[in-house]
Amino acid sequence: MKQIIINNSVFFDQVAILKDGRLHDFMHEEKDYKSLVGNIYKGRVMNILPGMEAAFIDVGLEKNAYIFLDDLLSDKFLKEKNLKKKDAKSIVNVLKKGEEILVQIAREPIGEKNIAVTTDISISGKYIALIPKSTKVNISKKIKDAEKRKRLTEIGKSIMTDGNGMIIRTFSEDCEREEIENEYNMLSSIYNQIEKENNYSYAPKLLYKSNSLVEKVFLDSIDSTVDEIYVEDKKTKDKITSLVKGCGDNLNDIRIIESERAFQDFNVENQIKTLFQRKVELENGGSIFIDVTEALTVIDVNSGKFIGSENMEETALQINLSALDEIALQVRLRNISGIILIDFIDVKSKDNIEIIVNKAKSVFKEDKAKTNILGMTKLNLMEITRKKNKDNFYNLITQQCSHCSGSGRTGSKLYVFFRLESIIKNIKRNTSSDAVVLKCGYLMNNFIKNNCTDIIKKVENKYSIKLFFKMDDNMSTDDIVVDKIGKTNLINSYLNEEK
Repeated sequence: MKQIIINNSVFFDQVAILKDGRLHDFMHEEKDYKSLVGNIYKGRVMNILPGMEAAFIDVGLEKNAYIFLDDLLSDKFLKEKNLKKKDAKSIVNVLKKGEEILVQIAREPIGEKNIAVTTDISISGKYIALIPKSTKVNISKKIKDAEKRKRLTEIGKSIMTDGNGMIIRTFSEDCEREEIENEYNMLSSIYNQIEKENNYSYAPKLLYKSNSLVEKVFLDSIDSTVDEIYVEDKKTKDKITSLVKGCGDNLNDIRIIESERAFQDFNVENQIKTLFQRKVELENGGSIFIDVTEALTVIDVNSGKFIGSENMEETALQINLSALDEIALQVRLRNISGIILIDFIDVKSKDNIEIIVNKAKSVFKEDKAKTNILGMTKLNLMEITRKKNKDNFYNLITQQCSHCSGSGRTGSKLYVFFRLESIIKNIKRNTSSDAVVLKCGYLMNNFIKNNCTDIIKKVENKYSIKLFFKMDDNMSTDDIVVDKIGKTNLINSYLNEEK
């Protein structure tokens, strides 16, 4: 069974996708900071760096975005510039300082890196992604049937107007021409409005804002394989119901259920907690260790308690194949990107190495982020690259620890939020208490006092509960635990006695 759970909290919108009760995908977005990926801007070239074949573009944000030559040479851009790709070997031949340019955010800022943009503009719908100023009709690789691909290609070519091409998405596999054509016309109308504003406005200017998290989930994740969608409030339920009904009979069997307890009932919070852990246990007794560095991520496969067969080569193969299923899941859930190295248990047979490589290609096939399996080295290290579009979950959920000068990590404001809201929801649901004393260690206590007063105030206001914090010198972890709950007058008496 496949379920999608949409959770609206004080600071974040969160979406968990479950398959047979297990977390399969997890997305979140800050309410005060929506994702910029997909936004379209009219920008101005501020600086050109010939040595890096890159340029900085002012799009009206706090920092200038950057674009590399390869991300500049879209079919649309070359056509407008009347350039051939072979004549655009240097960025100085393509861009001039002060020039205005239409760009789309391709990647959010990561660490010290600025926002990355591209001229390869696209606007996604449920059935297609519109590719402006293109003559191509591409079909999703996930549609395998040759007859269906032929049918969809013919539909795409017959509805194409204004020189706007398209990618026909997986959801269109069994759709009628009318459904695809209606969305194509709608997306073309949006792009025509973007072009009109682009022609009559000054840079920098935002011309198109990407979809909200709920809308992105609908476009990318809700299909006929989904059995249930859980939401917390009527407003979200009405929005999802409207989007689903807009797809005709294709999604009729999906049940949309309003429930405030879905995250707890399906054990989502505890499953999210495992994403903070370095060690992940495998069902067969083996384990993997995930170490994130600035340059790359290293994943180490260990046999642990797995005994396997008497043949050492066969045992190693079994563990490695089992580990790959979990690695693909963890990479997706944690949004690990860039360079990934997997240190497998040594196998010597070339046939076994080929089995492992083929398995890796298979398990990463479903990943929506572009992932390349580069093969195995002689040291049984698998090299993988995965496209970056935003920071990985580990970096978002943690921050550099001042106590250890950056050699380790400690809980961030996001961690404090997750922990506090989980505790308070449980207290309010099961008791009539209106005050709670929370206990934490020295470092976490100081961090909360100095950095989290806004979180505390919002949680107190939302749940009508007073939060008190108590430092425990014996606690050395980042955990926050309940020390005492009750009515405010009793809690005040308890704290006075403690003094």
